[in-house]
Amino acid sequence: MNGIGMELLAPAGGMAALKAAVQSGADAVYLGAGNFSARAGAENFSFAELVSAVRYCHIYGVKVHCALNTLIKESELEAAAETAKEVCRAGADAIIIQDVGLAMHLKKLIPDTELHASTQMTVTSLEGALALEEAGFSRVVLARELSLEEIAEIAGGVGIETEVFVHGAICMCYSGQCLMSSILGGRSGNRGRCAQPCRLKYSLLENGRECGSAYVLSPKDMALINHLDELRAAGVSSLKIEGRLKSPEYVSAVTGIYRKYLDNAGGKVSYEDMEELKKAFSRSGFTDGYLTGRLGRGMMSHDNPANNSGSSYSSAAKERASGKIVRKIPVNIYASLYAGEKLSVTMYDSEGKCAVCSGSETAEPARERPLDKERLIKQLAKLGQTPFAASETAAEADDGVTVPVRDINDTRRRVCSELEAMRAYREKGRVTDAGFEFQPANEPEGVYLTAEVLSEEQARAVLDTGAVKRLYAPAAVCEAVGAYASGAELVTKTAEIFHPERIATEHVSVSSPAALRYYGARAVYGDLRLNVYNSQTAAAFRRLRSITLSPELNLREIRELAEHFSGAELEVIGYGYLPLMIMRNCPVKAMGRCAGQRQIYSLRDRENMEFKILCGDGCRAVLLNSKPVFTADIIEDVKKSKINCIRLNFTVENSEQCGKIISAYRKALSGIRVPPMKENTFTRGHLRRGVL
Repeated sequence: MNGIGMELLAPAGGMAALKAAVQSGADAVYLGAGNFSARAGAENFSFAELVSAVRYCHIYGVKVHCALNTLIKESELEAAAETAKEVCRAGADAIIIQDVGLAMHLKKLIPDTELHASTQMTVTSLEGALALEEAGFSRVVLARELSLEEIAEIAGGVGIETEVFVHGAICMCYSGQCLMSSILGGRSGNRGRCAQPCRLKYSLLENGRECGSAYVLSPKDMALINHLDELRAAGVSSLKIEGRLKSPEYVSAVTGIYRKYLDNAGGKVSYEDMEELKKAFSRSGFTDGYLTGRLGRGMMSHDNPANNSGSSYSSAAKERASGKIVRKIPVNIYASLYAGEKLSVTMYDSEGKCAVCSGSETAEPARERPLDKERLIKQLAKLGQTPFAASETAAEADDGVTVPVRDINDTRRRVCSELEAMRAYREKGRVTDAGFEFQPANEPEGVYLTAEVLSEEQARAVLDTGAVKRLYAPAAVCEAVGAYASGAELVTKTAEIFHPERIATEHVSVSSPAALRYYGARAVYGDLRLNVYNSQTAAAFRRLRSITLSPELNLREIRELAEHFSGAELEVIGYGYLPLMIMRNCPVKAMGRCAGQRQIYSLRDRENMEFKILCGDGCRAVLLNSKPVFTADIIEDVKKSKINCIRLNFTVENSEQCGKIISAYRKALSGIRVPPMKENTFTRGHLRRGVL
């Protein structure tokens, strides 16, 4: 740790960046190994490289956190578990993870290895952190969207460590909730392959007319270096620098400056140091908007989404990134040389680790120049490119004796090597033979319809059909139509980003472990935001009656999941405009507009596709896909995936459109052929293609 008690955690996209981080003062590094890292574009580490990386870091007392923080398909579970075992055997200190099902398995498979909940798990509340603490995580990486007050509430209320991002890129969407890259291009941000469509230019439309054009979804990078004392006071355990896709020079520059101010217990950052951060990487400056609550245009890089810093670095940053060892570990050296005996060299560090080596030559009377203590001390202090620097060197020697200089050098090298090995050693965690617990599938007795609505008008239209078994709606809508509902269960749909809400029904639908914990026995339906990708995650939520599967799965992957799971019913999105992003910093407001006056806003891309924006509680905004998922014409294929219910999501549809859609799906389920929608007006989502 450091002067104000927080870990400095630096990114390592490859070995060069890892060494730059260590040499620049990182307390810990995070890296990817194998194929399950949320930065697939980084170099990442082979298992042989990981062993070397862990050893290098541990010599310097630096911890290694390995990211396995992608969602895992059913067919990948065994490979992901093998990766975790190799990470454990390599001696990594912690695994960062997103997939709930894999995490629960790793608690049994590698029980001694710490699990850190990835920021991809969208922890925005104390309730969410407590849920993960109870699940066995030792650290939670908080969502970037939190204010200082929210961070303090979480850090002060849990018994596990909290980690916050302090520098680097931020997404427009809450991490772990973005479907934009996957829906538009098949590259899932939940699997480390984001194509960053948010960094493209869009036109903002107001009531169908263009009212502005900019990089509407492109935030500036975050820099919280002026808030280190506040984060310490809030109880934060670890400060994380984003950048596994960045160069070693970038890692060196940013880590070095944060190290400087941590060691100096915070303080106002100098103009020169802030300029160095900007020159390393900057999208038109930095923002601290989420931490301070200053949302809006000031957080955005509307004019230029790319790095416009020039990527220039100080000579010190370049030197640390060059591979040279500039961070030395202080050691004390003691040697003795007596007539008729071999040279003995002892080296010990400040942690009490001590190495002792003997030479191979016996000290004999010198024929010419004897080896006095001063010459022996000088020779032993030549530690060169080792990690060590001699603080004190002392020796005792008989007068008139000597050994060859090569023997002194060889003994010095061996004692350095032994002390390195001692510093690198960590007792390896256990690797058990625990296997996955796959369950025999429930054979669906039939497939039924459910629906989700936003308005009372939509709810009445859905209920009028008498075709849905369950209706998800906001509390106010449930209250408005409660007496009107007959034959359909009304369920309060709680927020995608958890906050305590008024509930109007016996049961609720939940989108997070936070909501599941908070609502207790009333939480019986799981929404798509639970990111259920495999049978193990479904099993982790088996107390629910029904689970909506991730819309990133294709029909084959859904069937593979269903064949290994029994318990809750499985639901898929069969119709609707999928929510691509959930945003705390409303893009409409950031462009100087507001939907509070009943205007309708959307974004138009370079291919003239329009994406509607829904404004919700607390000015959170949801970006919808340009086309709805439609599956009524392929309903038999959907049924073969062994799901129990098909969900129809209504967002921008009027009552007439709701009725027509439900009618089509009711016909399809009764065996009547339904034609597809007009060409280029709908999508299958990922039900046919899946994601990378």
